[in-house]
Amino acid sequence: MKRLFAVTSVLIGLIGLSAAPANAVDTTKGYDGVCTGADATTGVTVVVDFQELDGNGGTAAPTITRCSPNAAPGTARTGIKALQDAGIAVAGTARWGLGFVCRLEGRPAATETLPLSTKPNYKEACVTTPPAGAYWGYWHADGSGSAWTYSSTGALNRTVTPGGFEGWSFSLNKSAATNPPPGVTPTAP
Repeated sequence: MKRLFAVTSVLIGLIGLSAAPANAVDTTKGYDGVCTGADATTGVTVVVDFQELDGNGGTAAPTITRCSPNAAPGTARTGIKALQDAGIAVAGTARWGLGFVCRLEGRPAATETLPLSTKPNYKEACVTTPPAGAYWGYWHADGSGSAWTYSSTGALNRTVTPGGFEGWSFSLNKSAATNPPPGVTPTAP
């Protein structure tokens, strides 16, 4: 019996070491897909593209696209509020709070190895600003075109554009010039 308990404990421990999957989106907030109906002009579509973050045992994590309706149309919201209203779990850093987004839907997990070119075994502790080689890039679009714009301000200080798009894309070992935009075309219906 002791041996069975020991083997079971080891197996549970090994399972805990694998890359953490994305948290379940809070489906009581927002809805899947691009904003439609009245939300197409008052809400904002939120896109979370995990890019090079491993998703589920070697397969890419699926890109999340959700409508973030505005409960009080005409009232300004920040990019952080739009994430939260879409049901996306967002965590900041210990030092700066939500001034720097560290995790979206639990990714990158604290136990997840991020192979930075300068530090191959890096793990994000979310204490201070994430490194330039492994962070969530923040993008936006007004919904009238097909191109994303890299945000020059943080999501806590940026007011979203009603009917627009808010994009998040994980950047791993990229420069400012090669940081990837989200892989969803930001065109409103």
